[in-house]
Amino acid sequence: MKILSEKKYKELLDSVSPMPAVWNDSGWTNYLSGKGVVTDELTALQIAAVFRCVALGSETMATLPLHMYRKVEGLGKERADEHRLYDLIHYQPNPHTTAWEFWQMWFANLMLTRGAYAKIVRDRNGFISELWNIPTNRCSNITVNIENGERYIYVYGDGEAQDVLEILHEGEFMYQPNFRFSNELYPEDPIFLAGKVLGLASDMSTFADKAFGGVNPGGFVEYPGTMSDKAYERFKDDFLKNYAGVANAGKWLFLEQGAKANRWDTDLERQQLLESRKFAVSEICRIFGIPPHLCFDLEHATFSNIEQQSLEFVRDFVNPMSVRTEQMLRKDLLTQREKKNYFFKFNTNSLLRGDTAARTAFYASARQNGWLSANEIRELEDYNSLGEDGDVVFINGNMLPLESARLNMPKSATTRRTGDNNE
Repeated sequence: MKILSEKKYKELLDSVSPMPAVWNDSGWTNYLSGKGVVTDELTALQIAAVFRCVALGSETMATLPLHMYRKVEGLGKERADEHRLYDLIHYQPNPHTTAWEFWQMWFANLMLTRGAYAKIVRDRNGFISELWNIPTNRCSNITVNIENGERYIYVYGDGEAQDVLEILHEGEFMYQPNFRFSNELYPEDPIFLAGKVLGLASDMSTFADKAFGGVNPGGFVEYPGTMSDKAYERFKDDFLKNYAGVANAGKWLFLEQGAKANRWDTDLERQQLLESRKFAVSEICRIFGIPPHLCFDLEHATFSNIEQQSLEFVRDFVNPMSVRTEQMLRKDLLTQREKKNYFFKFNTNSLLRGDTAARTAFYASARQNGWLSANEIRELEDYNSLGEDGDVVFINGNMLPLESARLNMPKSATTRRTGDNNE
């Protein structure tokens, strides 16, 4: 197989526009710089609202149970827990990482960068045996062999040199791109797109830190002329003795020789810093698709709209993330033969566990209408099975077909209805 040389690969990257990063002799470098622009993921994570959005999104997705299923004729599906991939994606993808840790890192990279990557390790028979996260900043974009269409990526080492450690070919890595718009191979980088918004939030945090951590006198004394060192020391000692502290609060200030006292105005609210920081939180939430109240911005929250926003979080964030990942796992982990019978699915029902009333109503409706058995409900609640009796599906006996109800009507009722119609 012919592989593009590193020089040719750099030329290919430079020919594509726009790109969130460029290559130089020391490796990948963001070309955005200057005041008011955030240029990398670690800097973005230092903004509290960004960290909260990424932590919430990645941890929520990592918490959702991820199962592998097999299609069963007549029954729909059943868990394929005997398949070797089931343990990898549900319990432990490699000897040192739990599934929660793996998926949390996966989705954190997906939310903050141009995509998420993982290395696929196979045993001597070619079966997948391990999955390992690869930080996105150590991976190149997808490169395509122009002769046979095969895709591969470069993996770089840590440090400034970032030498090429290995080249992973198709079948040796998992890849899930971020938002795509202008190029099929190169997804957009969210930090590049939102650099100015995040930069403004970072600048305001820095300004607030300096405002509170710098010199903040309560006021200043304006004195016409020059004071000698002895007079200055006497004035300072007298001022602290008579006017400093809680015990001297409210005392009238006496100044000599035309000196004037002035208040030092450091009202951050008057400078609109606090309002601007609140707006920045809302802007960051919009970028990541997280409802503001989940970032503890409760200014415009009410009991009713918080409930609605929580539902929107599941609909607008969790569901798209789930579908994207399920399809990626099918594409990158299954053989062509397995794709006909196996698939992956997140169980979003676990998000109902925090709401007892909603969960109870859901189960009651499912049980009474015959589309969940007692054992299926107990499994969702992590209870033990009731045995074979728990697999029986029931339906509410009060519901009858309309024709059956007419046949069982008394003759008097039938006669009365007929007479009414004749009238």
